[in-house]
Amino acid sequence: MEHRLKTQRNRLSRRISLILLTVWLPVSVLYCFIRLRNEKIDVQREMLANASYAKQYLSLGMLHQTTGNQLYISNGNLLEFKDMIEKDFDSQMIVIEPDSGQVLADTADRVRVTYSFLTDKGTYPDDYGFLDFHTLRNALSDAQYEKIVQWLRTEPGDGSSYALICSEFYTFADQIFPLTVSVVRTESDSERFDEDAIAEDFSTNLTAPADAVIFRNGVSRLNLIPTDFFLNGIRNRDCIHRLTDSQREKNIAMIPTGTAQYIVYTSDYVFLSAFTFNVEKGYYEKNDRLYLLQYAREVNLIKSSAKGMIGGAAVIFGVLLTIGGVLFLMIWHTTGTQIRQEQRRRDLTTALAHDIKTPLFIISGYAYSLKEDIDSGERDRYLDKIIEQTDRINALVHNMLNLSKLDSDQMTLTRTTFDLWELTEDLLADYQKLPEGKTILPAHSGDNLISADRTLIRTALQNLIDNAVQYALPGSDIRIHVTGKSFRIANPCQPLTKAQQKAIWQPYYRVDQSRHHKGNGLGLSIVKAIFDLHGVRYELNVQDPAMFDLSVEWKDDTDLH
Repeated sequence: MEHRLKTQRNRLSRRISLILLTVWLPVSVLYCFIRLRNEKIDVQREMLANASYAKQYLSLGMLHQTTGNQLYISNGNLLEFKDMIEKDFDSQMIVIEPDSGQVLADTADRVRVTYSFLTDKGTYPDDYGFLDFHTLRNALSDAQYEKIVQWLRTEPGDGSSYALICSEFYTFADQIFPLTVSVVRTESDSERFDEDAIAEDFSTNLTAPADAVIFRNGVSRLNLIPTDFFLNGIRNRDCIHRLTDSQREKNIAMIPTGTAQYIVYTSDYVFLSAFTFNVEKGYYEKNDRLYLLQYAREVNLIKSSAKGMIGGAAVIFGVLLTIGGVLFLMIWHTTGTQIRQEQRRRDLTTALAHDIKTPLFIISGYAYSLKEDIDSGERDRYLDKIIEQTDRINALVHNMLNLSKLDSDQMTLTRTTFDLWELTEDLLADYQKLPEGKTILPAHSGDNLISADRTLIRTALQNLIDNAVQYALPGSDIRIHVTGKSFRIANPCQPLTKAQQKAIWQPYYRVDQSRHHKGNGLGLSIVKAIFDLHGVRYELNVQDPAMFDLSVEWKDDTDLH
């Protein structure tokens, strides 16, 4: 039976684990699906907000158009259009002239480079322009590119590092065309270098137009090309040109490009005041014109919401794990209780079998003897033995029925007021002669009136006295004190362990498993049931040297009102 219970417990544990896992997987998938859907909605809202923001600062910025028709924003109150390149590498913004369809500005495939340069009049202040990745890469041979990569990945070891600069270049429509790039050694937190810190120069295959102004790097200044841009390629993604013409005609759209991957696209017209330089007149002219603004961003919903999905799945797993832990504890506790009950049932069955088998064996033996021709004296003695063993079985059955009744919810108390000392004296009248030189020493004091079920209290006290007489050491004194509304009984006994002190209240438990003492192990369990039913406080102290000392106290709430 115990093996079956343990097997059942393990089976239930595995089943619960499987159920929790089965629940966790679809719930987590559902949560991730909802999270992805919400992420998609959030991305659309963010795109509209970004597009509106872009329109706002384009409208407020001062727009200029160079001779190369490259549109840019001069110093305005808000962010400049060039800053879009550095702000979001997964996004792209294009400004188009609607009439001609000419692209006036495009943030894809470029990085912003701040530079200073030398002229005959000295060093010019900082300015910046666009550096196109494809232009830079195609301007270098494969051998040059590999050599520069080798330099940039080398660490000098003294806290400095190698950087790549534009040392000679020309510009057209705000785009930088490098004629010579140089690897320089510089401090990692510095924007300056010494001229002797140049490690190696690399001439590109670009040729400047005849009318182009050649700029040279300013003294001790870095016209820095970002290392990650040079090593890893395109800084800003070209999203818009991957769309079809029909897709680009929509005001807003999310175009799928893969699993949970989209290009979020929006387009709108913006009215801008642009300034075009008039070469003949030598100044800028203002032109109020309508431009088409296209804004796109490449998003991976799984990547952008991965932390949230993992966190949510972890929370769900934690909740289910907590529920599973509670269920496991309940199963282990319930199964443990069942195993203990099964062990107790086996002990009970063994005890009952022994307690009934011995009297039945004696009764059977004397009954067979009565069938023989014996004298009347022996017959009477045999009959007395049969009656004695019958009474023993009857007492056992009676105690079992009493314990069962006390443990049931149907038991009710018949309270009366009586004197606890008088009841004790009445019981002690049956214990005048005790075996093995044992002696009962009673004493009392105070008012001993209590309110309780007299019949049950009599049974409890009688079982306590029987237990003391049975287990007290030979020649010892059994002391009984009735003080006020308390009853105390103490007697020397064999040493009891902590486990035994707890177990003696269980049915059919005996400290002496050899059954040298009479009794069926129900006495103290009946006492416990009666005291629990009355709600009185009782306490067992086993002192050293071993002394069985039990005190019972009736509180005011159990007294007669």
